[in-house]
Amino acid sequence: MGKVSEKSDIDFDSIAKMLLIKYKDLILSKFKKTVPIENIKFQNLIRSNQFAQGVLGQSQHLCSVYENPSWHSIVLEALDLDLIYKNVDKEFAKDGHADGESVYSDYLVKELLRYFKQDFFKWCNKPDCHHCGQNTSENMTSLGNQGPDAEESKFNCGTVEVYKCNKCGNVTRFPRYNDPIKLLETRKGRCGEWCNLFTLILKSFGLDVRYVWNREDHVWCEYYSTYLNRWIHVDSCEQSFDQPYIYSVNWNKKMSYCIAFGKNGVVDVSKRYILQNELPRDQIKEEDLKFLCQFITKRLRSLLNDDEIYQLACRDEQEQIELIMGKAQEREVENISAVSKTSNHGRESGSADWKAQRGEDGK
Repeated sequence: MGKVSEKSDIDFDSIAKMLLIKYKDLILSKFKKTVPIENIKFQNLIRSNQFAQGVLGQSQHLCSVYENPSWHSIVLEALDLDLIYKNVDKEFAKDGHADGESVYSDYLVKELLRYFKQDFFKWCNKPDCHHCGQNTSENMTSLGNQGPDAEESKFNCGTVEVYKCNKCGNVTRFPRYNDPIKLLETRKGRCGEWCNLFTLILKSFGLDVRYVWNREDHVWCEYYSTYLNRWIHVDSCEQSFDQPYIYSVNWNKKMSYCIAFGKNGVVDVSKRYILQNELPRDQIKEEDLKFLCQFITKRLRSLLNDDEIYQLACRDEQEQIELIMGKAQEREVENISAVSKTSNHGRESGSADWKAQRGEDGK
């Protein structure tokens, strides 16, 4: 009987290995083979759907802009690395972890959130008067927006907010820069500037990061935790780590689409964040959005080797199962009641009037 059992085990192992090889070949064929009809479908979709045009345009920028080693060096030189790592090591050791554990990067991201919000970057409802000096923003009255001048345009500035000081009468310009290296210098802005620079900071530490865009005018990051084997929500404005429920629950924000952009793919992650208050998703057919994200992702991975493509595909499947089966929602719902009782309802960053206008004050 022992010999029969041993032979059966060997056969089973062989079958399992064969199936795994075939499965890997199937995955690779989906990513490596170009089907002409897919190209035609993609071109037609881009021509006919404005939302698809927007997603493609954002992917062409957001999936590559932070992959800049020279920028990474500049960022690391600008940060207080001694303080950052001192705090990380302190918390890491306090919780009883040993050197080399993969959870270390989670501690690093949490400290970067703290450092960025409390020590490095400043929220700007209105700028201080350039003439009167610091802490004079409350004296400023908006005069509207203007286009950037020649100097401001050098730093990817789309628009400039203009303010007049009620005390001295001087005019102050607040350029909304999109160049993250310029933001290292100015160190101020709103959620767009915060997410822009913080995404680059995470990339500078060699972390796998995605930029998440919400159609209802907010942006944040996701970072892939090798310890938890999943994407983690990260919002530098709120110093928030792994709290995807804060928008639809704590802020009571109404949302429709949340799209993640990374160097290896574009993903609709709306199910992770929209736990209630879902707005109509009527900008594009669901099957077209799924196809669009998959097509762009396939393009982004075209130059990767087989093992890299396969590993990313397995990670994709794990994430999709989590989203489709509602695992993310189940995990968050279990913690929402306890966390919400100890957290401020409504958004932390921004003035009360600004948050109320955006429907992010928790009411």
